[in-house]
Amino acid sequence: MRVLVIDDEPDVVEIVRLTFNLRWPEAEVFAMKTGEEGVTAVEADTPDIVILDIGLPDIDGFEVLQRIRAFSDVPVVMLSARHEEVDKVKGLELGADDYVTKPFSHIELLARVRAVLRRTESQVPASEGPPFEAGPLRIDYAAREVTVDDESVKLTPIEYGLLYHLTRNENRVLTFRTLLA
Repeated sequence: MRVLVIDDEPDVVEIVRLTFNLRWPEAEVFAMKTGEEGVTAVEADTPDIVILDIGLPDIDGFEVLQRIRAFSDVPVVMLSARHEEVDKVKGLELGADDYVTKPFSHIELLARVRAVLRRTESQVPASEGPPFEAGPLRIDYAAREVTVDDESVKLTPIEYGLLYHLTRNENRVLTFRTLLA
């Protein structure tokens, strides 16, 4: 597993590294101190998960998240000292898969990372069937692209997975438990 930590605090990076290596000894944890470096690393190295701080020296983590979401569905967990609800909601609405506040419990971070990875790994194979079309909505399953009125719509992996399951089970009732599986 390749883990990218975008955080300018060496102590936090080391704690995250130790936390991941306790659970996944083979995990390769690498860090970037600025948002620009982080975005470049996601483009170049394709990590399995990103741990992202909000308070970075060049651009804030929200902007980094938006830039990453413009080209990647990599799972992102925000890890920030900002405890305010507005920051948590903003991060999640911009496409973060989870939000953990500092100081954090190692056990909680691992549990949240495992949950995010479980959700993203259970996503459906990309090349399944012809595109779905309903009015202005079009879903190209092979390309994992969603468009409305021929304009691309950016979705988080969770949003795409939910839309996928709903459209693939058209005219069927799905339970909450089924959608979470």
